[in-house]
Amino acid sequence: MDFNSWNIFWNICFGVLGTLIIAGNVLTIWIFFKQRRQKRSYSLLISLAVADLLVGIFAVPFYIKSFVSPGYPWSWSVLADVSTGITSIYTLAVISLERMYAVGWPLRHRTLNYRVYVCAISIPWIIAAIFTTALVLQALDIIGREVYLYCLFLLPGIPLITVCVANFVVWKKQKSPFRNQNHIKREVKLAKTLALITGTSLFTWLPFQILNILSGLKVMKNVHHFGFVFFVIKILQFSNSFVNVIIYPFRIPEFRRTLFQTLNFCVIPFRRSSTEISPSAEPSSVVSLITFTNSTFSLSNFHQKSSL
Repeated sequence: MDFNSWNIFWNICFGVLGTLIIAGNVLTIWIFFKQRRQKRSYSLLISLAVADLLVGIFAVPFYIKSFVSPGYPWSWSVLADVSTGITSIYTLAVISLERMYAVGWPLRHRTLNYRVYVCAISIPWIIAAIFTTALVLQALDIIGREVYLYCLFLLPGIPLITVCVANFVVWKKQKSPFRNQNHIKREVKLAKTLALITGTSLFTWLPFQILNILSGLKVMKNVHHFGFVFFVIKILQFSNSFVNVIIYPFRIPEFRRTLFQTLNFCVIPFRRSSTEISPSAEPSSVVSLITFTNSTFSLSNFHQKSSL
C-alpha cells in the first residue's frame, strides 16, 4: 500500500477523526450550554466548540471528497478549512484575553455584561470571514497576491502573540498577594486549563500553518506531492478540533460531573434491558468502569477539599 497517495487507509483515518470531532463537540456544546449561567466564560468555550464542530461537518468531509472525487473543486475544501481554522485560533486568543482580565482585574471582570461576551464571540467569526473573502478575491485575481500574503502572515500571527502575552500576564498576576483568595485560585485554575488547551491547539495547528506559508511564498510549489508527511500534518491539524474534548473532563470538574451523569443516563437503559433478560447477570463492564471512574474523581476532590 502506497501511503504517499490517497488510499483506503487515509479514507478511514480521516473518516474516523471527523466522526469523533462531530460527536465530541456536540456533547461539549450540550454540556457547556447547560452550565453557561454558572460561568460566563463557558459561552466562549461554546463558540470554540461550534467552530470545531464545523471542522467535522464541513472541513473534513470536503477534504475527503476532494480526493475521492477527482472532479470535485478543491476550493470548497480550502474555504471550509481556512474559515473554521481562523475562527478557532482567534477564539482561543479571545479566551486567553478573558482569562487574563479575570485573573488580573477580578473586580472589573465581574462587572462585564453579556454584551461584551457577544462581541468577543463575534470578533473571531468576522475575522475569519474577512480572511476567507481575501482568499476568494485573490483566487479571482481581484486583489494582488501581495495583499493575500500580508493577510497570510498577519492574521495568524496576531492570535499567537496575543496568547503568549495573555498567558505571561496571568503567570505574573498569580504571583501577587491575592493568590490566596479562593476566587482568584479558581480563576487561575481555569486560566491554566485554557492555557493547556491553547498550547495543545497551537502544537497541532502550527505545522500546517508553516506549510501553508511556505506554499504561499512558492518555496514549496505543491505541498500535496509530499504524500505521507502532508497527510499526517493534516490529521494533526484536524485533531486540533478534538483535543479539547479530551482535556475538559480532566481539568473542569463541572464538565466531568455532567459528562459522567450523561454516560450513566445513556448506559442505564441497556443495563435494565440486560437485567430483564438475565436477572442474575452482573453489571456491564462499561457501567462498572463509569462508576469506578466517577468514584475515583469524587474521592480525589474530597482529598483536595480536606487538604485545603
